Amino acid sequence: MTFSLCVRTETPEGPAFGVGVATDAPAVGALAPYASHRGAVSTQSFVNVRLGRRGIALLDDIGVEEALPGLLARDDHSDLRQLHGVDDGGGAFAFTGDGCEEWCGHLVREEEGVTAAGNMLANGDTLDAAADAFLAGAADASNDPVPDADLVPRLLDALDAGREAGGDKRGHSSAAVLVKAPKATAYHDLRVDEHDDPLAELRRVYEAAEAASGDFTEEKKERIFD
Repeated sequence: MTFSLCVRTETPEGPAFGVGVATDAPAVGALAPYASHRGAVSTQSFVNVRLGRRGIALLDDIGVEEALPGLLARDDHSDLRQLHGVDDGGGAFAFTGDGCEEWCGHLVREEEGVTAAGNMLANGDTLDAAADAFLAGAADASNDPVPDADLVPRLLDALDAGREAGGDKRGHSSAAVLVKAPKATAYHDLRVDEHDDPLAELRRVYEAAEAASGDFTEEKKERIFD
């Protein structure tokens, strides 16, 4: 019932990581996405939040290609899971259990720092469309005054593209984006827990938070330099 992306990008101050996810179930942002300064992980299908929590913690010591398979090997119901992610060493991993509901699958674009996975989707085009849309946004990154802030709108564009290509075959009721970057902002952790159009609402919340953050920055500058 879910599709998601885990992404890695470079900024002048170091790597940034993000997860974008949408589904037809409430509060996906509380369950699926995990990110740290070492990587990004998404757990979905029959969600086991321990896979996400433990997986992101293990990236402090080992790569995603070792951490996530090791956790799945200890999960008695791994056939019902989807788990994927990227790390700061250039690694990428994705897994879809045999018991996940169709359409289900994943993709790994290791050199581009992108993984994606989905289950109960309308078709297999969703993941490619989402990944392509995210990567297309990289062309505009050099124009962004905050080098890591482009991750959020790029993830939003990716989720929109995935939905347009088919998305969750039952529809969508919640969505989230989570970013971990060298410089944190209020709009790096956004979620819509239940809404008739969660992707549109998520973008509205992002735009409001981004505008408020920009206003605060200008106000702070005036206080410092006046």
